[in-house]
Amino acid sequence: MNTTEQRTLFAFDCGATNWRLYRAQYEIAGYRANLIGDPSPSPLTSFYDRRLPAVLMLTPDGSNLQSYGEMAQNQVDNESSRLHIRDYFKPCIGAHLELHPQPHQLKYTHKQSLEYTRLMLKAVLDQLLREKWRSGSFDERLLFTFAFPVHWQTTNEGAIFHDFANMVKGCFPAQMHENIRFVSEPEGAILSLQRQGHLNTPTPGKTTLIIDMGGSTTDLVAGDVDPGTGELIFIGRYGQAFGGGHYDVAIARSLADELLIPASALAEDPSAMLSLRNVAKRLKESLSRQLLFNEETTHIPQRTVTLVMRDGEIYRSVVKLDRERFASITKRLSMQFDELIEDGLKEIDLDESQIGQVVLVGGGGQLFSVYQAMKKRFVDKDLILADNPDECVVLGCSLEYGAESEKARPSLLFMPDAVLVPEEPDPAPVAEKHQQRILLEADNGDVIILLPGENTVGRANGNKVQIVSEKISRFHARVDVDGDAITVTDLGSTNGTFVNSVQLKLEEEQSLRSGDQIRFGNRKFKLNIL
Repeated sequence: MNTTEQRTLFAFDCGATNWRLYRAQYEIAGYRANLIGDPSPSPLTSFYDRRLPAVLMLTPDGSNLQSYGEMAQNQVDNESSRLHIRDYFKPCIGAHLELHPQPHQLKYTHKQSLEYTRLMLKAVLDQLLREKWRSGSFDERLLFTFAFPVHWQTTNEGAIFHDFANMVKGCFPAQMHENIRFVSEPEGAILSLQRQGHLNTPTPGKTTLIIDMGGSTTDLVAGDVDPGTGELIFIGRYGQAFGGGHYDVAIARSLADELLIPASALAEDPSAMLSLRNVAKRLKESLSRQLLFNEETTHIPQRTVTLVMRDGEIYRSVVKLDRERFASITKRLSMQFDELIEDGLKEIDLDESQIGQVVLVGGGGQLFSVYQAMKKRFVDKDLILADNPDECVVLGCSLEYGAESEKARPSLLFMPDAVLVPEEPDPAPVAEKHQQRILLEADNGDVIILLPGENTVGRANGNKVQIVSEKISRFHARVDVDGDAITVTDLGSTNGTFVNSVQLKLEEEQSLRSGDQIRFGNRKFKLNIL
């Protein structure tokens, strides 16, 4: 007789500007986890409007945490406390491995950023234990999931993800480590959108484009939706270190100019920008709430700024932010975002005519200029702003545990170089002579059986040989098998098709024989005829 037991899952999205926490209940029956009810936000008393500002204040000697969240953020106007405040540290994680890191990624070192994350996470877990669990310690009845940027795992041999995962596990007792799970941010967004029903009714034959804009990064994920299951079948992904926090910085710099703060004063007191950026963020969010679905401003957001510098100089003014000023300040950023979308579509090898719907998720999706820019660009597409877009990732993280048994394909989405091997056909009942087998054997042990006729190779669903890799085009090449005659043809791939290290020209048909080395993009195979 099967017995059932319950588990409580807490899902974390440790974002660049805000952290979020969700709670879900699961019933375990055998090897299956069934979700009970709907996941819901589980804010602690330190949370503000269901979010925890990613801000902490260190003790004067810098060795420990004094306060965090809204309490720490409220200290940014105090010139003596500002020196000990740390914020926007997530973008600096892994920056030491970037070839061309942006200035905001060099604010702290990789080691410092992980340590600030650890200090804040440990404090939040202690508070969660007091307010939500109240049993004295975490035990096997609890599960935890953590979101992470997908490039942490798919670049630099996963070194950044390894450091992050070890830091997170270090905040828990060893016996809890097997109850900690990690979910890539795009996968979390997809699971959330499936739950919300945004992936169930796409235009037939059209691709869904998901734009996930967070505080420091933007990811594009494209896929074809299975009309039967609502599952997103991966086509491609693209990301850049660009997010909503860039707008806060640009507005803060404009406020500094308006207050007539000399550049030399900011250089001597760089922590003063924390206060200005906090004001800029609030003005931006207020303006966006008005203009998100309405291009007419009914009220101009304004705030009183009193900034006391370290040298005792005081700058005070009432600052405002209307649509025209925002457009002027962020003109360069708007162009950069447009270029990001253009670069992403090229990298994914996706033509706009193939897109049926565009879904915006992430806190940046609520920025009115982003929404309206996408509305104008994709004028003939269905543009969807997800429900609570800034909570999409954390909601998906709370769903991943129960989705595990049914998500074989989604879990492949963000694993580099995954190959979906076609099933081998049933043998004929009677074979008059030896039936040759034609195989493509990969270096990692994958074996693909080529069938008689056309064998299309590519990243998109529908290819007989589907290779899930960012270096493989949607429809990359074709291998034709006609008896003893085997040929390969490049279909206009971005990263090329090679036979014995010689690249094929577009639509060039190349004969193959056993032992030939074939490379599609970054995937190498050996042809073997048995």
